[in-house]
Amino acid sequence: MQPVCDGGGSEHALISMVRQLTADGWECHVAVPAPARLAPQYAAAGAVLHLVPMRRLTTTGGPGRWLRYTLAWPVSVARLVRLGRRLGAAVVHSNSLHSWYGWAAAAVIRRPHVWHAREIVFQSPLALKVERHLARRWARAVIAVSQAVADQLDPANVVVIIDEADPDRFSPDRAGLFRAAEGVADDAPLVGSVARLDVWKGFDVLLDAFEQVRAHRPDAQLVVAGGAVAGKDGYAAGLQARAGRIAGVRWLGARPDVPEIMADLDVFAQVSTEPEPFGLVVVEALASGVPAIAGAAGGPLEILGDAPPEAGRLVPPGDSHALAAAILQLLPEAGSSVASRRSRHPLRQPETGGFSALFSRIAAAGRQTEAARSR
Repeated sequence: MQPVCDGGGSEHALISMVRQLTADGWECHVAVPAPARLAPQYAAAGAVLHLVPMRRLTTTGGPGRWLRYTLAWPVSVARLVRLGRRLGAAVVHSNSLHSWYGWAAAAVIRRPHVWHAREIVFQSPLALKVERHLARRWARAVIAVSQAVADQLDPANVVVIIDEADPDRFSPDRAGLFRAAEGVADDAPLVGSVARLDVWKGFDVLLDAFEQVRAHRPDAQLVVAGGAVAGKDGYAAGLQARAGRIAGVRWLGARPDVPEIMADLDVFAQVSTEPEPFGLVVVEALASGVPAIAGAAGGPLEILGDAPPEAGRLVPPGDSHALAAAILQLLPEAGSSVASRRSRHPLRQPETGGFSALFSRIAAAGRQTEAARSR
């Protein structure tokens, strides 16, 4: 169950997981609430998409939105039950802690449920309490994307499996393509950030920091890629307007060529003002050979905490001065070139294989349970 189709990190991580599972012989079907922008990527990974309307769980929108969600919930669950039975699903997987459909569908069709926790729930203590209870009671296993996510849940059924960058997509070999297409000078010091535009992602802090960077490095340039999350178009428009008044900033919007952007950066920056659950884009930057700067909270602490100095820096979230200082430390003094960027080595060694082993154990346990019921 993929509750949103906005092309964000959770979808890319799901596609990577599907790729690993299908390579090991699994047949993967993904229920999506709307036509998926990443449909070609799902298909390339081996997933079959099924359109099942599912309302998004959110703290915004008022009582009317909650009422509509409540009324539509059993209808969506019934559709998922029919789909699961028709496919003969062995395991039901929910790709977000905020997706409350999978546990019920799995219970009805009597199949094990795996709940993927990809969020640090800071918006609503009540929502966290409910999700903690549901995950403990209605999941055979809860996959946490980081220890920071796991710490908010009941440890009885939680396993930490981190997401890794796809080495076929994120590699230093892609350097040169983005700069050539966008007209960015090959030797220009280039800072970049990639994320969906939301109020806690720290883009206002990044713009503050970049103005300070330009005071010391007038040749530095900044690229920002990402579309606005639902309901935040006005906020994103304000950021874009401000970026247009700062020399050296290119506001790219949502882009399909993130691997090419990453490979052409000299420094990647992601400093969210709230703890990041994991930080897949940080891992993708490191896989591209690009040093990364991230906020010293949540998942990035686990990614960069023990990394060598050349891999990047951790800075206090929301501190534009610390961010600017870190950028200036990591920018190459003489600029880079397409040859030097392509010769970089990945700054992180990926860990893979955990998903298939976990799903195989859970499917086997589910078969044993079903056999015991039949007796």
